[in-house]
Amino acid sequence: AKGKKKKKKKGGGAGPSQEPEEGAEAPSEADAAEAAKKAEEARLLLLLETLTEERMRFGITAESQVAEAARLGAAADEAEVEADEEEEAEAV
Repeated sequence: AKGKKKKKKKGGGAGPSQEPEEGAEAPSEADAAEAAKKAEEARLLLLLETLTEERMRFGITAESQVAEAARLGAAADEAEVEADEEEEAEAV
C-alpha cells in the first residue's frame, strides 16, 4: 500500500471542474468565512487607523484622558453631595 501513486483524474487541467462534487459546499463556506474574517480584520484596522489619527488631531493622550476622567469623577462626586444635601433640606 505504501508507495502507490494516486491516479490523476481525467479531464482538462485548466482549473477546477465546473460540476458540483460531493462536499463542494464545505470549501466554499470555509472560503466565504475566511473572506468575511479578512474583511472584518481590514475594517477594524481602518477603524483603528482613523481613531489614531483623530486622537492625534484632537491632542488626546493617555495623560489627558486620565486627567479628564479625574475631573469628571470629581464633578460627579460634587453633584452627588449637592443632591444629598438637597434631600436632607427637603426632609426637614
